[in-house]
Amino acid sequence: MSSSLLDYFILSILLIILDSPWLFVSSTFAGNMVEKIQGSPLQLNLWPSTIVYLAMAYLLTRTKTPSDAFLLGLCVYAVYDFTNLATLSHYSPYFAIADSLWGGILFASARYILNRFFI
Repeated sequence: MSSSLLDYFILSILLIILDSPWLFVSSTFAGNMVEKIQGSPLQLNLWPSTIVYLAMAYLLTRTKTPSDAFLLGLCVYAVYDFTNLATLSHYSPYFAIADSLWGGILFASARYILNRFFI
């Protein structure tokens, strides 16, 4: 798929919008878990977050269907979460599973919306 700068922008915004409810819902659990792991509260850093969303948007442009996007999102999030589970004490296996599934749902939803309304 040939992607334009507009696709990246649209996908980045879609990812942020669609990810916000999950970040809100999971923030207390994730925040407590991170504080237990690192000994200080979870703190968002804007620039690295921006790079993450741009990278995810790029990856999404490599998919064509929501099912392809679901598998990619599942894998991307699983690499992150299960690496944390393998290396960090107190990282929750339940959170790793839930967050990995969320990655699939997030990517599939963004791809569906892009296909349905913008392409």
